[in-house]
Amino acid sequence: MSDFNVAPYLLILHIAIAVPVCAHIILSKQENVAIGWIGFVLVSPFFGAFLYWIFGINRVARRARRYRGRHRADTPPNLTTHDMPFKGLPTPQQRQLFQFARSVHSMPFLGGNSVVPLVNADGAFPNMLAAIAEAKRSIVLSVYIFDVDEVGAKFVDALVEAHRRGVMVRVLLDEIGSGKRTKPADRLLSAAGISTARFIPQTLKFLPFINLRNHRKIMVVDGRIGHIGGMNICVSYAAQKDEEIHDLHFRVSGPVIGQLNAMFEQDWKFATEEQVELPLLPTPAEKFDDPVYARGISDGPDDLAQPTQWVILGALAIAQKTVHVLTPYFLPNEVLTNALCVCSMRGVSVQVVVPSRTDIPLVDWAMEAKFQYLLEHGVKIYRSPPPFDHSKLMVVDGVWTLVGSSNWDQRSLRLNFEANLECYDQDLGRDLETHFDSIKKIAKAVIVGDVMAQPLKIRLRNSFARLFAPYL
Repeated sequence: MSDFNVAPYLLILHIAIAVPVCAHIILSKQENVAIGWIGFVLVSPFFGAFLYWIFGINRVARRARRYRGRHRADTPPNLTTHDMPFKGLPTPQQRQLFQFARSVHSMPFLGGNSVVPLVNADGAFPNMLAAIAEAKRSIVLSVYIFDVDEVGAKFVDALVEAHRRGVMVRVLLDEIGSGKRTKPADRLLSAAGISTARFIPQTLKFLPFINLRNHRKIMVVDGRIGHIGGMNICVSYAAQKDEEIHDLHFRVSGPVIGQLNAMFEQDWKFATEEQVELPLLPTPAEKFDDPVYARGISDGPDDLAQPTQWVILGALAIAQKTVHVLTPYFLPNEVLTNALCVCSMRGVSVQVVVPSRTDIPLVDWAMEAKFQYLLEHGVKIYRSPPPFDHSKLMVVDGVWTLVGSSNWDQRSLRLNFEANLECYDQDLGRDLETHFDSIKKIAKAVIVGDVMAQPLKIRLRNSFARLFAPYL
């Protein structure tokens, strides 16, 4: 009696699974990504299809669009009559910038804003706590990490006290960023009667959702004062010198607050199915033509247009003199990498500052694998010494700035839900250029010869790590 041969049946089963998976990849992925996934699925029976099911399918897009409404993101409340006048702009650069901005997405630039940089924990946390203490009507807070440590406890106490004064308080945390804390902040807040939510509820926490993170950091008080940037609420930002995390946050006031409101309203609807309408303090009409011109950019895997990436590409295209980038994680995709190179090759001074060491060694290795190509095309790269700098900043020609929660990596630009602020103002640009220069002054330039002289085992390690860049 011959032995039963299972191989043909496994082959048939592999084909039966691989064909529909490959069809899904062809229909939903861009060429460069699709080819890699198809090859992986075909040469890795069952395992390849399983990994694609976990990492490759964007399950949140349809659900997010259904919760938020087809037109909700395009029509934030009370802003339709406040669009910036695009006629009569004084420079060709301004005309190109604002025309491009309108083409990327319909969120308008609004004048009459104040945008104040808050540097590190000692600049941001006291300012945020003071705003909470002064709140009279409402506080909404969305943050990726909220630890109940000596810093987080102060925020918990301040929010609870505001709630006791009759202020409406809503707090939204990310399940992955804050879900494993021993003393979850939202549990303490809920016990005090405050409305809280997780962006992806615990009942949905499973492998397919590990990439869908709400990385936004937004707080709005009374529709009057907003805070946006890259800072989480935890003691890591306020630790002892040389151990703390450096970062940038921004205090915002003016009509752009309505756009920050809209971002929170959409996320709260997504997480709770509850519709909220947040207040917006009226701004005198005469202020709409004053600096700072600003607009919010809401981005996430539910928006296939990838507006943040397009905004960056547009800024690189119109840059005339300088492009300065400060980012903790620098893993630009091929499109952004080549755009940086083209910008440098046409005579613009392109400078990028990244930490000498991040909190993720695999990211360090993948970043180093990209350095040689960029350096050979004129992009200047610097590595800042400890402590770890978590700031996210892009300044073009000293007048255009992009700040917020997005890193220069594919996770932020493709997988995370992010919140950024695009600003046009010479004074703000000058202040942020000064901050950039202060960090570059103590940073060490990366030399292309040093990169090329690395031992083969280091270059192989770095190039292997780069393969995982889409998920780092």
